[in-house]
Amino acid sequence: MLNNYFKNKFPFAFNYFSNLLDLTKEGIRDFPQALIFEGADTKNQYLFALELARILNCQNNGEIDCDCINCRWIKSHSHPCVNNVSQIHFKGENDETKTVISVKQAAEIEKSLSLSSDYHRFFIFFSSREYNYAENELACFRELLYDDNINYSIEPLNYQTFNPATLNALLKSIEEPPKRTTFIFLTKSREDILATIVSRCLVFKLSGEKTSITYNDILNIISNYPNITYQNCFDLSDMFQKYIKDENINIEEILNKILEYLKDLLKKNISNSSFVLKINNDIKIVNEAIKYKKANMQDKIILDTMFLKIARGY
Repeated sequence: MLNNYFKNKFPFAFNYFSNLLDLTKEGIRDFPQALIFEGADTKNQYLFALELARILNCQNNGEIDCDCINCRWIKSHSHPCVNNVSQIHFKGENDETKTVISVKQAAEIEKSLSLSSDYHRFFIFFSSREYNYAENELACFRELLYDDNINYSIEPLNYQTFNPATLNALLKSIEEPPKRTTFIFLTKSREDILATIVSRCLVFKLSGEKTSITYNDILNIISNYPNITYQNCFDLSDMFQKYIKDENINIEEILNKILEYLKDLLKKNISNSSFVLKINNDIKIVNEAIKYKKANMQDKIILDTMFLKIARGY
């Protein structure tokens, strides 16, 4: 039922939900009541959420070209029970907030859940603003046969747009929703969602295509090597943490690229004995950081410790 469009983009989630959708449609398993999709590719996370909603509400077998009323509604972004929730969606009459998902919107959701429904209800949370798309930006919608006549952006949630007060107001609805109701939160990282919400959700890393790391990426961040000091070592750690989060890259890839960079630097400076000594020492420190990651230490601790040791020289 799930289109192969998602097989290459989100292989684990594709396999997991393909099986789960079959079991749910057969009445063997309940579909999860709360999900978090994390990663950099928010637009395709959104389409994945819509496809889950479409297949669960489809009156036939969920094929991409199905023309039942529910599939037509969802593909045209007009299904009465598949709801976007953002700064500009799902607003009550007296809700004039424009920069955050508000507590009033949480109340609107509670009100809608008090009404019975024959559909599987979805509430898809993301950050949004009015936006004019370039022609090529909506090719993914057309590929999945969705209406591309949309004028809003699809951006990840964060604490600024989805604050704890609103999240807390949703807790009861998420914990005890009516049957056949699913909340989906789209974000770059689960750390951008209140921990009490995360604990009530199944979290899936929908990362999209892998980012390729190059020497230029590393050099742009570590340009002050070998002059890393106590004063700037934690700033350097913060820069790498931000890069990892923004580009949705695993820290092991970064550490291995730093290691590769140091080894190349060693070859180019083999005649400089004092510099060779420092590089060899720093290679040992990076290798130690790789071992820390294998022991499941947090990225921040690994990077802070590594750059502090490089600054100290041991």
